[in-house]
Amino acid sequence: MPQRVSEMKIGHSLSALVLFVLLTSCHSFDEAKIDPSFNASDQPFPIKVAPFDNYKEQVFNYLSANRSFVGTDKGAEIAMNMPFECGTSVNDKGLFLVHGLGDSPYFFRELAATLCEKGVRVRVMLLPGHGSKPGDMLSVSYAQWQAETDFQLEQFASTVEQLYVGGFSTGANLTTISAFDRNDINGMIHFSPAFKSRFFVSKLAPYIDTLYPWPNVVKEDNPSRYNSTAMPGFAAYQESVNALARRFDGRDGETTSLDVPVLMVVAEKDSVVDTQHVGQRFKENFTNDRKCLLWQGEEAPDVFVDNPSMSGQLLMQSMRLPEKRISAASHMSSLFSDRNSLYGTQSTFRICDNGQGSESEALCKEGKEGKKGKDVWYGPWGYEDDDANRVYARLTYNPYFDAMIDSIVAFTSDVSAGDFCSL
Repeated sequence: MPQRVSEMKIGHSLSALVLFVLLTSCHSFDEAKIDPSFNASDQPFPIKVAPFDNYKEQVFNYLSANRSFVGTDKGAEIAMNMPFECGTSVNDKGLFLVHGLGDSPYFFRELAATLCEKGVRVRVMLLPGHGSKPGDMLSVSYAQWQAETDFQLEQFASTVEQLYVGGFSTGANLTTISAFDRNDINGMIHFSPAFKSRFFVSKLAPYIDTLYPWPNVVKEDNPSRYNSTAMPGFAAYQESVNALARRFDGRDGETTSLDVPVLMVVAEKDSVVDTQHVGQRFKENFTNDRKCLLWQGEEAPDVFVDNPSMSGQLLMQSMRLPEKRISAASHMSSLFSDRNSLYGTQSTFRICDNGQGSESEALCKEGKEGKKGKDVWYGPWGYEDDDANRVYARLTYNPYFDAMIDSIVAFTSDVSAGDFCSL
């Protein structure tokens, strides 16, 4: 009887939570119904297309026919969202990358260009449902994303002698799952790996994705990613978390660890990802001695405290940089330099929808010297401090970008862990 009562309480709690989400977000759903960009395309996204040139051509045709453009330069927007590769003359060393939920290959453009100049071939795919319009996320699934990741990775693997694999956020989940079934990976490079969400509600997404398709609808103004994400997209992300957890925990009766060198870049104050959980997985499930956690923050992750056996596997970078008005790194900031044309310091584009209330958001949009003389500072979504003279925009660049590149290049070279984890 007590177990039954407990199950009923849990069921009622979940029902109440779902009802709360529905009632508090009806306005978003109404907006989605009248905006055509929130409807799925009739044309299917091209999947399992090879070789890569054919794949790019079919994706280009798909985006040209189905993208809802946010600006006037349609060619530039398509180019930002296209799968791509560089360094095609390099056959000995290659890095395959997968972007995150709602994002695009643009997130790796600057990183890839820099690495290709340094002798690392890079290929980046586009996940189905991305790059066109938010409505195309209504028909995505984890199984589809995983199958496409596995397929495109297999195509790339045959073109290089040393295979490196990685991803940003959800892309890190997908490529890690792929790695469990391969024995040809020389190393993994992950940026803000989303092994576990900070938000409990994300666990509900697979159960309410058809009931409630739009948890938020925001004006689309970013050419490189969606501002609005359909619930099936969140559900696909959560399914990737669940699938990876089953592998890490051995629930499928298979190996729980990857004996593969790994380099992870993690923002301590990441508002999206449970970074302490990432640190735990880094310690327990990536068992190769040649590994490094590049931690952008002030306090070492818990797994490194009183654990001398992990000495030399942590590289810390302070993100308290008042001279740059930076308080903490964000989920997305690691991938862009301050020179980036969209996300760098000279860009006029600023993400002020930062979980801080409408008044602060309005002040953020006004610029550095807005009403009441408040300054715009930078950090992760939802960041707050005690200084009443500050409002926050999203930090969209990495002040240590060049140092991170040096660590990646060293990681893909024949140097010891201590060398690439201390640059």
